[in-house]
Order: sequence, then structure tokens, then C-alpha cells
Amino acid sequence: MTVTELALPRAAHGVDARWTPVRAGIVNVWRYYDEVFEFHRGRLLLRGPNGSGKSKVLELLLPYVLDASLKPSRLSTFGGTERTMHWNLMGDGASGATRVGYVWLEFRHSDGRWFTCGARLQATVHTKNVTAAYFTTEARVDTPDGIRLTGEAGQPLTRAQLAEELGTSGVVHESAESYRTVVRQTLYRALSEQRYDSLLTALRQLRTPKLSERLDPGLLSELLSSALPPLGEGEIHEIADGFERLDRRREELRLLDRDVEEADRLAERQRGYARRVLGAAAAAVTSAAHTLETLTAEVKGKREALKEAERELDATTVRLGEEEAQELALAARIDGLKESEAYRAGGDLHRLRAEAQAAHEVAARMRDQAGRAARAVTARQEAAALAAADARAAAALADRARADARHAAERAGLLTAHDETERAANPEHAAASERAGAPGRAAPPGRAADPGRAADPGRAAPPGRAVQPEDGADGEAAVRRARELLRAAVTSRAAQIREVRAGAARHDEAVERRTAAEHDRDQARDDLATAQEAHDRAERLRDDRARDLAAALADWAAGCTQLQLEPAVLAGLAEDFERADELVCTARTMAAVELAARQQHLTALRERLAAERAGLARERDGLDDTSVPEPPAPHTRGAAARRERPGTPLWRAVAFRSGLDPVAQAGVEAALEASGLLGLWLRPDGGFDAGEHDAFAVAALSRPAPATAWRTCCSRRRARRSRPTPC
Repeated sequence: MTVTELALPRAAHGVDARWTPVRAGIVNVWRYYDEVFEFHRGRLLLRGPNGSGKSKVLELLLPYVLDASLKPSRLSTFGGTERTMHWNLMGDGASGATRVGYVWLEFRHSDGRWFTCGARLQATVHTKNVTAAYFTTEARVDTPDGIRLTGEAGQPLTRAQLAEELGTSGVVHESAESYRTVVRQTLYRALSEQRYDSLLTALRQLRTPKLSERLDPGLLSELLSSALPPLGEGEIHEIADGFERLDRRREELRLLDRDVEEADRLAERQRGYARRVLGAAAAAVTSAAHTLETLTAEVKGKREALKEAERELDATTVRLGEEEAQELALAARIDGLKESEAYRAGGDLHRLRAEAQAAHEVAARMRDQAGRAARAVTARQEAAALAAADARAAAALADRARADARHAAERAGLLTAHDETERAANPEHAAASERAGAPGRAAPPGRAADPGRAADPGRAAPPGRAVQPEDGADGEAAVRRARELLRAAVTSRAAQIREVRAGAARHDEAVERRTAAEHDRDQARDDLATAQEAHDRAERLRDDRARDLAAALADWAAGCTQLQLEPAVLAGLAEDFERADELVCTARTMAAVELAARQQHLTALRERLAAERAGLARERDGLDDTSVPEPPAPHTRGAAARRERPGTPLWRAVAFRSGLDPVAQAGVEAALEASGLLGLWLRPDGGFDAGEHDAFAVAALSRPAPATAWRTCCSRRRARRSRPTPC
């Protein structure tokens, strides 16, 4: 055997500490007299031709020493019931009426402890049962400081001798269950009884011969799955409920994903629609604000123009008064000159005429200037009137734009933001509105404040009162603040609209889901009714099939000749497959055991009859080679007593006459042999030897037999032979 270097155990790497198998032994079982198998780092490799006993080692050691079960199906590596433990002990050429053997396993812990477990097996030819005594010990087997399982002559120890040999280092267990519990708690402390059974089942499945030659992952998975413990009803229901919950959750997630997709698609459409609506509303508000700003700027410009025209009108009026006063003064001077003595005298007439002409020219010029000034004043008054009308129209348009903006803001829910924007953009109008008793509320379109009333042409501003123009930078800042407030209000309102629409969409989706859930509930009820009907039909079909199966099982049991089965009992177990299978397996096992015993008996009988036949054949061959067969010597005389003695026996000295019936000859010969007369010794002198322990025929003492007696004997034998003999 080749030893391959293997990886270090898990305990050497510090993973955990486990028991490691070191040795195993088989004493006087099957063909093993006293065999010890040594493990290399917990591993054992068995190599050899077919029939050398590799599978038998597994049957006798693993997992039997760990399982303590003598069932044939748990011992055989093929899972059959042909090779029992009784056959391992008493079959296959075993001699003697009783046989005792041992099987054992030795383990070593990483901390230096030892643990040995095994079984004492005893079987006899008088019964098919095997008596097993299980033992565990902390000592080793066949070591100087350990224990021995055989005596001085090599014979296996009895149960009492085993208990005495173990002493305080071990114990002989009263039952297989207690032994199994000690082995499990010692070697596999962390495993429960159920997991320990699963481990043993896996060992039995994995030790199947030639498993590695046809290694199939699917088959290996099935083997490992079959080794797992069966699930309980509660666990199965829990797993089924879990799968149902997973299916429902998967369906809910699928519906939610679909709803999310629909919501995203709807949200995208609503988002586009909201963008368009908000864009249109914002465009309307922005347009209204731009129009309001334009009209406000025009109103301001016209107010400035009106004020400038009023100032020019006041200056022109003052100049006109001065010109008129100068004209009056010139006229008075002319009149004074005309009334003066010089004029009268005419001395200065020409000069006065010239001065008068100049005065007239100056007066004409002044009159022309006054006319032009009057016309300019008239034109300015007309322009002021037109500016006032335009201002009133712009104010009306501004008020209408304010009203439209206010109405749009009220519809959009932005009235407060609009009022704040209005106050920020037009503080004068807001202050006037507050003074009028309607703060933040625009005047009706028909009753707009007339910005030109203060600049009425007939109502000139009193002298010394100047109108201060608004600061342009403050107006632009107010407009920017108004725009920011409006933008924030629009954004907030858009968010509110999105939330409201999202809530409406969620409500619609909830209604749709409720409708779908109601539809699914109705569908589930219909499915449940259909399933209940199918279940009822299946139950009726199952009952019919169960009755048919019971009848078939009863007929089959009644027709079985080798299996001892009660038809009524087997028919009653038609629905309990496991118990029925166990009953049939038990009957099959009993029949197999009975047939095996009968076969063994018939085999022994056949061998004995064959031996007798061979002996008879040899005797027949010897008789064929001998003309006269020699009768057997009696027990009172040895075969060499007549050697070298003079004379001959009676059967050799006499013979039947020809023509005598062979049956009669055989009868006479048998009678002579039974009476001891057939082997009488005849001496040549007709006498006898007194010193010999033998029967002699003395001729002097013999008399001829009557012929009638001989004929009577022969006739009686013929008559007895002619009657039938009962068997």
C-alpha cells in the first residue's frame, strides 16, 4: 500500500480539536482471524482484488461500530439483506457450533486522550440470532498498558472476562442504545440524535462500492439529500408558508414595479403638463409684470413730462406777465410823452417818433413773443392734457394688468405673493391703497387713480412746491425683489401642485390596487372552490384506488406461498405504505431466513447423500471387481484374527444350487448372516480350535436338514414376497 502525504489535520491549524481514528481491528469474524488496520492521519486506504474483503471491512466496522445495529440492510454495503452478521460468523466455511469475535475502533484526541469502542459478537448454529455486547474504554487494545480481547491461547474473551479486563478504564454496556449514546456524546458532542442518525445514513450511502467510478453530482446530491433527516409537518408548513409569502411578495413587488413604472410615466407626463401650464402661467405673470413695468415707466415718464411742462408753463406765465407789465409801462410812458411839454413843443418829436416806433416795434416783438408764448403755453397745455390722458390710460391699463395679475394669482393660489410683489414693486400705490382703506387691493378698472389730477392744467402747483422724482436704483431693486418673490411663490405653488397631483395619483393607484385586489380575491375564491372540488374528486379517487389497492394486496397476500402474510392485515395497511412495506420486508426476511436455513439443511443433506452415494458407488465398484463379496466381520472378531489360519469360512465353502430364486438366496444369506452362521470357520480336520474366540463348524456335530423344512421356508418366503408391502 502506498502512503501519500496528506494535509495536516484541522486541529494542527488551530481550527478545532476533534477525535481522529487511529486503528481498527477485527478478531475471529468472517475470514479475519486477528487483523489490525492502522489509519494515517485519520484516513484509511483499502486496496485489493475483488473478494479480498474490502467491503466486508466496511460492513464490520463503519458505521456498525458507531451505529450498534445488526439489521442486515444497515450492515451490507449494497443495502441488501442476504449477508447477516450470523452469516459473517457462522457461514462461509466456519467450523464449530459456536463462534465469538470482536470488532473495535480506536480514536485519539488532540489533547492526548484515547477512546476505544467495539462489540463482542457471538453466534451458534442452533439459532439465527447474534448476541452482541458493546463496550467503551479509555485504554488501547493490544498495547503494553492497554487491554487484550483474546486469552493466552488466542481464544476471544467471554463477557465476564471482558468486563474484568476493562476494569475501571471502561464499561460493558447493558444495551445498544446506551452504548450509542456514549459514543455520540464522546465523539460527536455537538450533534443531536437526529443529526447523528443523518451522519450514519450519509456514511452508509457514501460507502457504496464503486461510487467514485461513476461519480455523478446529481446522484451525489440525491445521496446526501437522502441522508438528511426528514422534515416535520410544522417545518414543511412553515416552509410552504414562506414560499407562499415569497410568491405573494414577488407578485406585490411586480405590481409595485408596474405601478412605479406607470407612476413614473404618469409623473413624466404630468411633469411636462405642469411645466407647460406653469410656463404659460409664469409667462402670463411675467408678461403682466413686464406690461406693468412698461406702463409704470411710461406713467413715470409722462409724469416727469407733465411736471416739466407745468414748470415751463409757470415760467412762460411769469415771462408773459413781465412782458405785459413792460408793455403797460411802455404804453404809459408813451402816453406820458405825448402829454409832455416837449412833445407839445415838437422839439424832440422826431426822436420821440423814433422811440415810439422803436417802442412799437419792441411792443410788437413782445406781443409776438407773448403770442408765441401763449401758443406755446396752449400747446404745452394741450400736450399736458394729452399726457394726462395717456397717463390715465396707462394707469387704467396698469390697474387692469394689476387686476388680471391679481386674478391670475388668486386662481393660482398666489394672492399673498402677488400682494407682496405689488407692495415691493409699487410702494406708492400700496401706500395710497392702504390710505384708501383697501391695503394690498387694486382699484377697480373703472375707478383707477388718476395720476394726472395733481397736474391738472387748471390747477397749477403752488409756487415753492417741488415734486421729487423716484430713485431709479431703488425701483430696479424693488422689481428684482418682486421677481424673486414671484419666482419663489411660483416654485412653491408648483411643488404644491406636484404634491397634490402625486397624492391624487396615489389615490387613483390605491383605488386601482383595491379593485385589482378585489378581483384577485374573487378569482382566488373561484380558484379555491375549483381546488376544493378537485380535492374532493381526488379524495374520492384516492378512496377508490385505496380500496382497489387493498383488494389487490389481499389477493396478492393470499396468493403468496412463501411469504407468511395475513391478507386482511396487509389490506388494512393499504394506506400506510411504510408499515405495509415493513410488514412485507419482515415477511420477506423471515422467508429468506427460513429458505436459507432450508437451503443449508438441504445442502448438508445433499452433501451427506452425495458422500453416501460415493461410498456406495465405491462399494459397488468393489463388488463388481469381486466374484463373491465378503460379508463384514462381526465386532467380536478382528479382521486379522483368521489370517494365516488353516481352513475357510462357510460362505466360501458352500454355494446355492442352480435355478434357485435370487430373492430366496438373499433371504437365506441374510438369515445366516444375522444368526452368525454365515461366517463359521471350517477347519480341514473338521474340528475347532479351543484357544480362539471364533465360531467353528464341526462336521461331527452337524446333521442334514429335512427337505420339507427347506421347502416350507422357501414357499413362505415366496408367499411373503408375492404380497404387497405397505410403505
